[in-house]
Amino acid sequence: MSTDFLEIFFQELREKGQSAIEMIKKFLETRERELVYEIYRVFHTIKGSASLVGLVGFRNLMHNLENYFKRYESGELELTDDLLARMLSIIPELLSRTTDISEDDLRSFLDILEGKQRAQVSVVKEQISESFSHVLFELVSKTLSVENSLMRNDTKNALREIRTLKSRLLNIMEENFYVRISDLLRNFDTLVIQEATLNRKKVKLELQIGQEKVERKDSQVLLDSLVHLVRNAIAHGIESPEERKRKGKSEYGTITLRSYLEGGELYLEVEDDGSGIDFERVRKKATEKGLGHLPPEEVIFVPGFSTKDTADGTAGRGVGLDAVRNFAMARGGNVEVVTAPGRGTKFIVHFPVKSFVVKVVVIEADGLIFAVETSDLVAVIVSAQTVDGKVKYKDKLYDISFSSANPRFCFITSAKKALLVDNIVGVFDGQISNESYGFVKGFVKNIFIHPLPVIDVSKISKRAEKSSKKRTILIVDDSFVTRSILSKFLRTFGYEVLEAKSGEEGVEISKKFDVDLVVCDVEMPGLDGFETTKSIKEVKPKLPVVIFSTLSEEQLIKGMEAGADGYLSKSEPLERLLKLIERLVEVE
Repeated sequence: MSTDFLEIFFQELREKGQSAIEMIKKFLETRERELVYEIYRVFHTIKGSASLVGLVGFRNLMHNLENYFKRYESGELELTDDLLARMLSIIPELLSRTTDISEDDLRSFLDILEGKQRAQVSVVKEQISESFSHVLFELVSKTLSVENSLMRNDTKNALREIRTLKSRLLNIMEENFYVRISDLLRNFDTLVIQEATLNRKKVKLELQIGQEKVERKDSQVLLDSLVHLVRNAIAHGIESPEERKRKGKSEYGTITLRSYLEGGELYLEVEDDGSGIDFERVRKKATEKGLGHLPPEEVIFVPGFSTKDTADGTAGRGVGLDAVRNFAMARGGNVEVVTAPGRGTKFIVHFPVKSFVVKVVVIEADGLIFAVETSDLVAVIVSAQTVDGKVKYKDKLYDISFSSANPRFCFITSAKKALLVDNIVGVFDGQISNESYGFVKGFVKNIFIHPLPVIDVSKISKRAEKSSKKRTILIVDDSFVTRSILSKFLRTFGYEVLEAKSGEEGVEISKKFDVDLVVCDVEMPGLDGFETTKSIKEVKPKLPVVIFSTLSEEQLIKGMEAGADGYLSKSEPLERLLKLIERLVEVE
């Protein structure tokens, strides 16, 4: 079949499919019988078009969809809210397709319609347009122009053309590697209607979304996280219409999604006006599962934890919140929860966002060379004036977060601190990698042969405020490789490290030395990680212990019962260990 006819079909599919979504939504609210024939006609039309262009999968699925409405008209079938919600869950995925439906996918769609499985929300895959070839020709033309300018020794014109070329390339990369949050949430109103219907609740969605973007490679995981939070809010947070009326609330609950940028981080909030989290119930369940020593706001993020006694199709499976936090923490962020009884709950997901190219100042201090983003700097001063060990600038005093031995320049940072350095190498454009460790937010490339560390001015300030006493971490693991990797990693960030190759040795070291935190493997010969944790806690109950393992749910619960204060999977980035240490070790 000609590709022209297929393009016409998929264009019609998107138009009529969107029309069907709107009519099904309206039918759910009004139950206007006249809408049934209109919806039937949409599916019937698409079925006919699919037959003409030879798309057998679409033809068969549309036949099944139209049949539901045909049987309703004849009185054979009731169009329940659940069935209509399941229809709403599959149509958006159909609209994003550019090929026929396979037999396996058809079976999956039919299972969803019959309630045998649940639909997944996915990112709409955008196709590269045909105009992309014109863009490539444009870039080749500009490259040739630069080459010719250089051959004529016209360096001024060549530099101008290179900058134009760079700008165009960056625009293309941003279009292809980033996606707007608003585009990710395009079908969220349909998801909310579907979930509310399945839970016998009435819910409205409010979107307060700006122009923020996220990397396309992260978009599906982020979308999954937001889907879980919304489903969780509907299943656990929003009350039934009857209960809301008794409480003096509108029978319609409200879920609000917000996005905004602050301090170089992307913030995403999912807020509901429901009943709030019952932390007393959480504490009770936590105690039953041996997690009573953890605060309730931490327990809800433990893998496998749920306050429901049995899992249903919507919630209670104890999966999701831990994945949401892992997503944020793997990107140097976190998840916070704010809740008020009877008023609702707000989950705040945040993580750093990085542009393809950033402008940095390369600095030299005491023989070290590093970079700071220009967006983190407020002012630069030559021969700064100091008063009582602080830098004076515009009649204000700033604490010194870092100073070289013989500084010539002073930077006032966005963290309201002063950074004193020897020399300014220059201002450059570069790309920052995603590796963030302690006060290093990443490494800038494309300036020198070797990558340069980019300093996080807010964290280096915090580091300067902390006690000068080095923290001591004890690593208990029978693997020499694991001990070596962890030791080298922690020493890089200024920690003293003690090592134990067995549980027995770990217990003895914890007794003899002033240890601030223990990282303990689970599977070791002799005393395993659980018994090691118990033994350490018997002598030093306040000494934090982090379980470091492959972390099955059974191991995690057993570790928490033994008294462990935190957990880290060996598959997670080591930077999460730094965050655990920062959270668990009290700063003097």
